[in-house]
Amino acid sequence: MIRFKIYFYPVFILILSQMNGYAQQDPHFTKYMYRNQGLYNPAAVGRTGDYHVGLAYRLQWAGVEGAPSTFAGNFETSLDDNRAGLGVNFYQDKIGFDNHISLQVNYAYRVSFGKSGTLSLGIKGGTQLVFSEFAKAVTPDLPDPLHVGQNVWIPRMGAGIMYYTSKWYISASVPGLVALIPKSSVRISDDQAFQSKHFYGSAGYIIDLKKDVLQLKPFVFAKYHPSAPVQVDLGLQFWYKDVFSVGGSYRTGDALAAMVEIPVMEGLHFSYAYDYTNSLFRNIGSGAHEVNIEYTWNRKKPKVPSIHKISNLPRF
Repeated sequence: MIRFKIYFYPVFILILSQMNGYAQQDPHFTKYMYRNQGLYNPAAVGRTGDYHVGLAYRLQWAGVEGAPSTFAGNFETSLDDNRAGLGVNFYQDKIGFDNHISLQVNYAYRVSFGKSGTLSLGIKGGTQLVFSEFAKAVTPDLPDPLHVGQNVWIPRMGAGIMYYTSKWYISASVPGLVALIPKSSVRISDDQAFQSKHFYGSAGYIIDLKKDVLQLKPFVFAKYHPSAPVQVDLGLQFWYKDVFSVGGSYRTGDALAAMVEIPVMEGLHFSYAYDYTNSLFRNIGSGAHEVNIEYTWNRKKPKVPSIHKISNLPRF
């Protein structure tokens, strides 16, 4: 278990004060696109008409004691001849002594406009456990009433919308639209940050550079919180048949990222992303490592095939 040194606090707080603060209760991933979209937008779940399970792990600011780490998983499928989608996602988000554990259920309902595209509306609901492990701290032997751990369950609900075609998509969501903090919570009953809302928007496009050989996929992912400026991820990803994918992205005010994705076998693919920190935090911590493992199996032949020979690789 990671243990803090008492001198780490002023350094940590000083650098964070020079960065964009986001009061974040939602986990952060560089490869939010593809099946991780359900974590941010319930309207994205089950849209490909197959079964899918995925696991992801992210270590932020590697080398810094108490730095954020996130483990997440999801399962999703389609319902009613792909007119609806159902998904479950969970995550554990740790930073310092604080742990956030969440379990959420996502439901999406879709309206098809034929060849013009599909409109998907989604809702999500679940609960978040917030607790601290102050017993792991290395502090002077002085009594401190603030160092009292407390477990708090916070029910949360969110919503999202997505419109997509075979070539492009655009979406918007608020995964924490409602958060019900128990009045009995001594620790966070007056903390409005846990009731604040994070707004997300994303869009992507598929460009066929060479039919059945090479695709270019530009994308954008925007995040907004009332207490911070808008932050935007701008990225490009190249796919060569079913052999591999490489790409990169730029996160405003934060980092540059490189990504690689490799299909291992039918239905199973692996991806890795590395973030090079471009903010003041690089003075004491290196970048971030992120690993995704996903398995997908088709219920039936997809209506819109991918260029990949492995047909259940997602288009976006």
